Amino acid sequence: MQRKSRVYQHSDPLSPSQRSALMSKVKNCGNLSTEVAVEAALAAFCIKGWTKHPPGLVGRPDFFFPRYKLAVFVDGCFWHACPSCARNLPTNRRRFWEGKIEGNRRRDNRVRSALRREGFAVMRIWEHSVTDSLTWLGRLKAMIRRRRAG
Repeated sequence: MQRKSRVYQHSDPLSPSQRSALMSKVKNCGNLSTEVAVEAALAAFCIKGWTKHPPGLVGRPDFFFPRYKLAVFVDGCFWHACPSCARNLPTNRRRFWEGKIEGNRRRDNRVRSALRREGFAVMRIWEHSVTDSLTWLGRLKAMIRRRRAG
């Protein structure tokens, strides 16, 4: 006997304009959990000389090493279209989400290009790799060594 699967669709009790007004009140907290983990790893491995979110620098990197002109971004896999992670876009308002994520990806590319034109090195730490600190710390240290030598 074959069992039928039931798909339940929940309708939103709010109208699109009411939902939009409600969601606009939600404040952005950034990527605090991933940033805190990166900051803790930097401290644990005694990596110094960085500042967080320097004003006036294109893209306001999450961590910036002014001595080495090195910008580090800690990006969420969903929001920044991680090439390694399979992103499941919400099925509701799919066009909106595709446009939103693609816009973020394009902005990231523009920021990276602008920083490189100004002589900065750019490193991206993906959310899924934050817990593997030895890997990204090794890349970071290598970039610092190259910038120091160059």
